[in-house]
Formats: sequence, structure tokens, C-alpha cells
Amino acid sequence: MSRAFAREELISANELKEISKDQLFEEKLHAFQKLGLVHNNELRAVILDIKAYEQLLDRLEELENMHEDLRLADEMAERLQIASTEWIEKSPHQTRLQFLSQLAETKRTP
Repeated sequence: MSRAFAREELISANELKEISKDQLFEEKLHAFQKLGLVHNNELRAVILDIKAYEQLLDRLEELENMHEDLRLADEMAERLQIASTEWIEKSPHQTRLQFLSQLAETKRTP
């Protein structure tokens, strides 16, 4: 789907008043999968076919997941660059929860 609208994909506000629902949904939307609503020579709204809308939502979710994966990969790469001399060691007698709580507390106090 492209961003631009072909002339036949645009409907003026005046035309929208005159067009039947069947013509709008069954003919135009079915044929083009997207329609632009124009008011005062300006594109003001878009009507999408439900399948196109669902594809956009699926793609957005996919991109959000990819973005999170990349962010986590960058964070992991950064952590791998830390020298072992700078690592914080956990006492063998401490639970992981106690260690993390202690670590969070030391970060809060200046």
C-alpha cells in the first residue's frame, strides 16, 4: 500500500453525502482497500479495508518486537564490554533476591 492516493481513491465531503453505503463499502473500498476523505481540498481522513488495517496492526506489533529485540541486544553487547574486574560479586550465602535488593538499595543511596 502506498501513501499517495490515486484520484479515484479520493472522496470529497460533498460526494460522501451523495454516495450510498453499498457504493462506498462494496464498490470503492473493496476495489481500492483505502479511501481518502477530502474536505476543503485537504485530505482529512482515511478509510481502510479491515484486512489492510489488521495487516498494519500486525506489522506494527512485529516492528515493536523487533525494536525491543534490538534494544536488548545493544544492552547485552554493552554489558559484555564491562571488564570482569568491574563485576559485582554475589556472596554464595546470599539468595539472588537478597543480592538484587541490596544492589538496588545501594544504587538509591548517594
